[in-house]
Amino acid sequence: MIKSLIKHFNKSNFLIIVLQKFYYILFFNNKNLNRYRKILKYSKNDINLIQRNKLKTVLYEAVNFVPFYKSLDLDIDFENFTLEELNKFPIIDKKIIQEKPKLFLSSRRYGIYNSTSGSSGTPFKFKIGFSSLTKESLTFFRSLYNPNYTYEVGDPIIIVRSYVPKAGEPIIKCDIKNNHWYISPFHIGSDNIKLIIDFINKSKAKIMRGYPSSILILTTELEKVKKFKHNIKIISTSSEMLLPINRKRIETFWNLKVLDYYGQNENVISFSQCKNGNYHNNDDYGIVEIKDNFLIGTSLNNLVMPLIRYNTFDKSNRSFIDEKIECDCGNTFSIPLKSIDGRNDDILIKKDGTKVSTANFSTAFKNLNSIDQFQFIQFENKDITVKLKLNELNNNHIEEFRQNSIERLGEDISIKIEIVSQIKRDPITQKIKTTIQKAIL
Repeated sequence: MIKSLIKHFNKSNFLIIVLQKFYYILFFNNKNLNRYRKILKYSKNDINLIQRNKLKTVLYEAVNFVPFYKSLDLDIDFENFTLEELNKFPIIDKKIIQEKPKLFLSSRRYGIYNSTSGSSGTPFKFKIGFSSLTKESLTFFRSLYNPNYTYEVGDPIIIVRSYVPKAGEPIIKCDIKNNHWYISPFHIGSDNIKLIIDFINKSKAKIMRGYPSSILILTTELEKVKKFKHNIKIISTSSEMLLPINRKRIETFWNLKVLDYYGQNENVISFSQCKNGNYHNNDDYGIVEIKDNFLIGTSLNNLVMPLIRYNTFDKSNRSFIDEKIECDCGNTFSIPLKSIDGRNDDILIKKDGTKVSTANFSTAFKNLNSIDQFQFIQFENKDITVKLKLNELNNNHIEEFRQNSIERLGEDISIKIEIVSQIKRDPITQKIKTTIQKAIL
């Protein structure tokens, strides 16, 4: 009956969205969250079996019901199926899909339209199933645990991201239904810090989520407060690069390990960082490959628009890819990489065309305590303006940072330093981008 209703209303997103919310209410609960957590401790053989069965379902859908893959006439051995069958598929990316998006949709399934932010160009529209939000939440929230605390559905969470108050609205608010306590990233300053501290204490939250830049800004303001007690046990960052220098500062102040999380709106692959600092691939969520240090992902959950060997163009440090790493955190999921070295637009270009990840500039901060944040803006002629937010004026630090940047990019690139009181957020994503790339990649 539900399928017939979906088919009847498939020209509108409305019914699918209703079903998505209904499904979320029914299935995002502690019982399913605990079930998802148990998978983290499955044996390697059991995890491999889950991947194999889910991949088989995705590839079967693709070659039989998705026009793009049907046209390739791929010879997939479903009788003696192994993960190696994936190698028969071509690598794709959003540009290929954007040319003829309908060719990538299953002819027998209906889903919800979603899109990327479009911060680096035209937004990329795609479809996901109505159960995707629930699976996404279960995958993320199972990562929020440590020896001192494990999240349960309904626990309070401080969120320092996404909330953009309109004129007349408060800079902090509480979503009582979900027990989410929002702090506006746009209003973290000395004028509001006492209000924010009271808000944090009132929430009794043990988890804080946010963009790395937002958590860093909050941390720098709290460093100025002489006495600040808190109940925070877990800090989770995502959606931006977490530079080592910023991680160290946050972890030192809060006296805990930051758990970084990596994913995409496309819901292709995701990594959860454990207490030991290892990035575990969520093996029941997606299969990851690394080609020329680019992350290639295959979604194991999306049958509506199967994204198979999808190039995210995000960069990684692949030093662990050929090793079988055992982690004593208790998570048996694979560790395919050492770190994420940059989102697809966190890249600077030298005069000779060499691409350099902005992550390589974190060491330019070393011992430069007067610098709170930086942002690189590169223009089409390769010239660069660096915006620096300082906690005190130190001309020696500024010059050292400039020289360190020249060492990494070459003396033939012009680097201009601009001191600012605040680094502005991207108007579309509301994130603070480490790199704004205007050069042609």
